[in-house]
Amino acid sequence: MSLIIFSSKIIIDNYPIDFLKLRWIDYFMAILFSVTLVWLIKFETLRKLIFIKITDEQIVLHNIFFTRRNISTNDLLGFETKINSTRLGNFEETIILTKDDNQIILSELFIDNYKEIKRNVTKNLKDNGGARKNAI
Repeated sequence: MSLIIFSSKIIIDNYPIDFLKLRWIDYFMAILFSVTLVWLIKFETLRKLIFIKITDEQIVLHNIFFTRRNISTNDLLGFETKINSTRLGNFEETIILTKDDNQIILSELFIDNYKEIKRNVTKNLKDNGGARKNAI
């Protein structure tokens, strides 16, 4: 966040920018910064900052930008379990498969009440296999 504020201040102080006077490193850093920002928003924030509400008829997913996805329990095919490793240790992910080839990824690392949500979501779904954390 401080990088964005600092960069904005530099751009505002030096506005209007003469693009022909910029060096190659300025272009490279602008592209690198843009790609990093898109990656953080698209792939990290939208995947990890979700709010889940479970009812008998549907699963409602909200992300941090308040995009709402309603998935009917009839559209769920099954789930797979995977074990991922980080420097902090191993953690479990449950991937719920839907009829329209979408996936809902529930991660023990990012969701506080992961075990409760997994129990509620997967009690009526087909287990498509995968490892269990207590099997390691």
